[in-house]
Amino acid sequence: MKVELKIEAAGVQVYAYEINEEAKNLLEENANNGFPISGMEIVEDHATVTLISHGIAARNNGCKFTASIDGEEKPFYPAMFESKDFDDPDSIKDAIEMSSWPNTADPEDYVWIPYDAPQFQYIPGSDTPIPKGHTVIFQVIPYSSGTLHTAFDVDSDFKLTDLKIVNDNPDMSDDYPLAWLYYCDVFEGIADQNEDKPFDEDTIRAIDYKGEQHDFELDFQGGSGYYEAHEKGEDGWFPSFLVNGWLDEN
Repeated sequence: MKVELKIEAAGVQVYAYEINEEAKNLLEENANNGFPISGMEIVEDHATVTLISHGIAARNNGCKFTASIDGEEKPFYPAMFESKDFDDPDSIKDAIEMSSWPNTADPEDYVWIPYDAPQFQYIPGSDTPIPKGHTVIFQVIPYSSGTLHTAFDVDSDFKLTDLKIVNDNPDMSDDYPLAWLYYCDVFEGIADQNEDKPFDEDTIRAIDYKGEQHDFELDFQGGSGYYEAHEKGEDGWFPSFLVNGWLDEN
């Protein structure tokens, strides 16, 4: 049996491009020569690229949640689940009562967001230190209409309450330097500009079914985005307006 999940909303996709000093020198040379090629073309050829965020969090307002089970469509309802026993009737009742979904929502159509469970949380980037002199360029792409989607096979006894949402964990330590840079220096500015979107720190990453995680893919329309560069110097990170100016002639 096949299940497809769709989450439709406006959002903000974010990529991070990490470049070294050699690539930064190429950017400067290209700018001094009058931009014979796009600066971002140089970045894309020399960067380590990380998808930071799909840009949609599981919010009741602004998101449409749809499950297709063997071709039959129905809504599903993400809800925070604070217990570790996903089969406990009392815990299920508590999760439903604490959610803000209408009383008309079918209890069988809930999908759980496990609370404080590391196996269902994701941290973008690795725990590898970023060397001094490196630059991280965030590409921020707001979109007015996006769809997160994933599809996978399930057992014949499948029910939506078997599923658990894997979302981003913003409460990581500084052992994850790229995520730390994003959440501490970049996220707040993006969030302030996109208060009308279901965009938040705990954005949706994947769905877990019986211990196997299925990543969401994002399709969207609208928005060319912008770039925000940060350099790592002797005293830590700082916004790099100089590198930003080398990215594109405009």
